[in-house]
Amino acid sequence: MDNITKNLIRVGRVSAVNPANATVRVDFQAQGVVSYDLPVLQRQALRNKDYCLPDVGEYVVCIFLPTGNAEGFVLGSIYKGDIDPPVNNQDKRAFIFSDGTKIEYDRSSHTLVINAVGPINIVASGDVNVTGDVIADGISLKNHVHLETGGMTEKPQ
Repeated sequence: MDNITKNLIRVGRVSAVNPANATVRVDFQAQGVVSYDLPVLQRQALRNKDYCLPDVGEYVVCIFLPTGNAEGFVLGSIYKGDIDPPVNNQDKRAFIFSDGTKIEYDRSSHTLVINAVGPINIVASGDVNVTGDVIADGISLKNHVHLETGGMTEKPQ
């Protein structure tokens, strides 16, 4: 295999992140080379925008144009070595953040779980509609009973 073809796809570890440009530098330890700033592929970047960058130390797969090491892209991150996947179930999709916040959807049970270590803010320019009961600290919005003042009594059972 010639040298150009051999170096088209490589795995390395992120050594620096440039959040403003959505680029990273990658250390290819086997070759003793650190890349130039490489753009990280996003799902969308024009009208709808996605933004997610790998962390320093994260394993990434890179592809390079045949013109050389200066022109390439980070295709994405991989689990490798001592870095294990956060779940072990093909029916689940999970986002786990370093502060402990977790968003997980299980398509087999149709369950979405959001475990936030901080506040959750929902901002809408219109109505927020909920179908089903809302239960906060064990109190049901649909079945909660209020004692009213001014001659009113409890909600009939």
